[in-house]
Amino acid sequence: MAKPDEDRKDGTPRQARDARMVKESGDSRRGAGQPLAGGKGKGAQGYSRQELGRKVARELLKLRPILRDVGTALLDRLDGDLAGFALWLNGEGLLGDPHVLPSASVLSAMLADIGGLKVKPKKGRVKDLRRIEALLELLSARMSSGRGET
Repeated sequence: MAKPDEDRKDGTPRQARDARMVKESGDSRRGAGQPLAGGKGKGAQGYSRQELGRKVARELLKLRPILRDVGTALLDRLDGDLAGFALWLNGEGLLGDPHVLPSASVLSAMLADIGGLKVKPKKGRVKDLRRIEALLELLSARMSSGRGET
């Protein structure tokens, strides 16, 4: 598996590759200094298409650390929920909190829910994260409705 800071195909560090992409983003179909189609020569707010392209590329590069932060926070939350359920079901709940497991039928349904989870982790799909999140919500609902049953 590739490191997060490397490109998967050629091993080039992502920051260097991204900088190269920004530099190479010029439009080769017209020479430098030639006006854009339409005769005005400048795009929105007085910027040429190349300048706008570079600005967009810079803004996209600024989004990368935000994406990492959001992704990390989401994964941490889901992982914490999974760990919390497992600890609670193993009898390691909060001190002083009476530990009553859900009924056998609820636990069996939870096992079936977990077994029915269909994800493809290697594809890195957002819908797989949604499915895991939905599973956690379902398990939580089952646990809260199944408490106190015998």
